[in-house]
Amino acid sequence: MTATNGARSAFQIAYPNLAGHRAQQRQGDDRLPFYLAWLGLLLYLLISDDLLVLVGIPYNIPGGSFLIKLHPGTYLIALGFVLLLLQGDPRQHWPRLFAVAPAPLLFGGVVLSVAIYSLIRFGPSGSAFYIDTLLMPPLLATLLLQAPLELRRRAFRMVVVVLALNALLSIGEAATKINLIPSVPNLDDDFFRATALGGHPLKNSLTTATTLIACVILPRGVLMWLIPLLVLGILGFGERLPLGLSLLILGGLGGYYFVKELAARSIDPRLIFAFFSAFLMIGAGMVTLVVGFDFGHRIFQNLSWDNSAHSRILVFQAFNYLGVEDWLWGMGPDRISGVLERLISSTTVAGWENFWVLLFMQVGLAGFIPLTIALFGMIIGLTRRGPPALKWAAVIFLLLASANNSLATKNQGLAILVAVLIGGAAEAKLRKTLRP
Repeated sequence: MTATNGARSAFQIAYPNLAGHRAQQRQGDDRLPFYLAWLGLLLYLLISDDLLVLVGIPYNIPGGSFLIKLHPGTYLIALGFVLLLLQGDPRQHWPRLFAVAPAPLLFGGVVLSVAIYSLIRFGPSGSAFYIDTLLMPPLLATLLLQAPLELRRRAFRMVVVVLALNALLSIGEAATKINLIPSVPNLDDDFFRATALGGHPLKNSLTTATTLIACVILPRGVLMWLIPLLVLGILGFGERLPLGLSLLILGGLGGYYFVKELAARSIDPRLIFAFFSAFLMIGAGMVTLVVGFDFGHRIFQNLSWDNSAHSRILVFQAFNYLGVEDWLWGMGPDRISGVLERLISSTTVAGWENFWVLLFMQVGLAGFIPLTIALFGMIIGLTRRGPPALKWAAVIFLLLASANNSLATKNQGLAILVAVLIGGAAEAKLRKTLRP
């Protein structure tokens, strides 16, 4: 009997570990919202407004259903957030979500309230920007903050890689004077400007400059080629303020880290070498491209205070045309267009060059004050414990966004900023943990 039992035991069937399989499957399901958010973020980076219009989707031009006025990436991020909400018992799961991402969810709640108010008061026309521009960033932030540090880091690196490719395209377009994706409508400009994957040069330079500052947390070997590439990419987009602010903040951060290591008596010769190498590469690259390819002429020939710069100040005259009710509760798209026409006829203003002014006119004091407080609260919450580079990335984003109408029209810049801040913080934390 013993021999028989022993023989049978040698041929026993190995049953699968169902408990382990279910746990693994559950872990994959738990990460599905993150992967949807990751894919939505990738679509934000790859699919511009101009590309959507060129393929027949009236994304940012009149006409079409409200459903096609939303970016494809928005649907993926929204679906990921819904799946995240459904992953557990709401009585326990939702308070945990709020505990992890209180500032983003508060901002999202304020945006949703203002969007509903605007929809009821003024109708659906022009309201899609609330979803694409302002509502998706807090939802994306919540999804990223639920993910492990390594997954957040991958999101950050994905943004860096795509924007590095975008900068390379910008350099190529500026050198050849050919746009990969033509701007719709065409840029009204005497100088050629690259559009690359991001569409309008203002949008491109906003996200590129923000990511450039955040990239300072990466290894020095990466920075030696990444910083020159991104700076030259901004030069190709032909935007003065992003280029000037980027170089100014980069110099300040370089000095900060140099003094910090000097005080700690841990000066690494590689730091000095990397800093001066990047400086020389940027200088040599700019001289070569400007002289050899007529590169960046819009910047170097418009370094004075011109009409474009002056219009940033003149746009505040819009408040002269607001009544008491407009100040308190905002106005609809038709009346805002009427105010702009009056400004254009009486001044050199060409468009809304300040998103704070345009946002105020859309929602009035009743919506502007809570939106502004919640927005700053979210950004401060995401940068409070991060390295200085991420804080300055948020600063340059707000400064550049304040010089145009980015956050008061459909724009994915704030969502990209959120991904950079959360993923960059994870990158810095993991690098600090692995550092001997």
